[in-house]
Amino acid sequence: MRFSGQLPLLTQEKQMRNKKTSPRQKLKHLAGQELVSIIMPVYNAADFLVESIQSIINQIYKSWELIIIDDASTDKSSQIIKRFKTRYPKKIKVIRLAKNLNRGGDACANLAFQMSRGEFVARMDADDIAHPKRLEKQVKFLQKNPDIFMVGTQAWVIDKQGRKVGKKDLPLSPKDIYRNYAVFHPMIHPTIMFRKNEVDSDELYKIRFSANNDLLTFFEFLKTKKFANLRQRLLYYRVHGKNDSLTGIKEKYFNTLKIRLLAVKEFNYRPNFKALLINLIQFFTVALLPEKALLLLYLLAKGIITPQSLLPATFRLKLKYA
Repeated sequence: MRFSGQLPLLTQEKQMRNKKTSPRQKLKHLAGQELVSIIMPVYNAADFLVESIQSIINQIYKSWELIIIDDASTDKSSQIIKRFKTRYPKKIKVIRLAKNLNRGGDACANLAFQMSRGEFVARMDADDIAHPKRLEKQVKFLQKNPDIFMVGTQAWVIDKQGRKVGKKDLPLSPKDIYRNYAVFHPMIHPTIMFRKNEVDSDELYKIRFSANNDLLTFFEFLKTKKFANLRQRLLYYRVHGKNDSLTGIKEKYFNTLKIRLLAVKEFNYRPNFKALLINLIQFFTVALLPEKALLLLYLLAKGIITPQSLLPATFRLKLKYA
């Protein structure tokens, strides 16, 4: 099944008449709706960027601002961003960096976070597609659950053409999410939404490693805050061969292992015995297997591909009609 991003465009909001209101109040386009600041780092994402930005414009929840940080893209990303900025000047903010930060999307996200004015902040990747009800459902959940700091969602996995090829299923409750952080990252990063006023820093992410700094940051949040995931699949997570998460599997794993150990030492994180055993198995698996085999195992473990998809096409047809 292919997801189509060609939904009717969001009409431009009328300017608020009361000139004495504060900038934040002006951004609350509909009465009673908290502003959501959506952070989108972009680097050479022209192939999928139109669908990604359009999926934000198509949101049922109207009170949002989109902050795009273009990390010195060399493709047509900049032109695409300019077109959307021209059409939605009050909704979209853009910073184009003259030089690539070469520190991943989290460093760019920190710049966007400093510009954000929303009650809630959401992450979005430039190659993914948000379900039209994503913001609405996440805002409602946070409003109803004041003890929850961050909420994510489940996701469909799509290919370059937008066809569903898999799914991502993650734990729902704060307790299960906390426990699973010892063995994998139980939040889909581009689905998260959180309360800005509970972040005690001008920077969202702690940049201490070459990768996985979101994991480090979330471990620190876990020390005092609760996370949850919605049951609904509200993101179409695109796999296209150039995803950051699918490159350098060994390096990223050993970064992850360092961060888990650091979380125990600095953030008082406490894994159980089962988690320690799984970590031991993970360590020897990553140390012994080649990169290509690890990538295959990663894709299978994350639900991005299925065992059946690895079979030859003719054999799959025989199984289907047997």
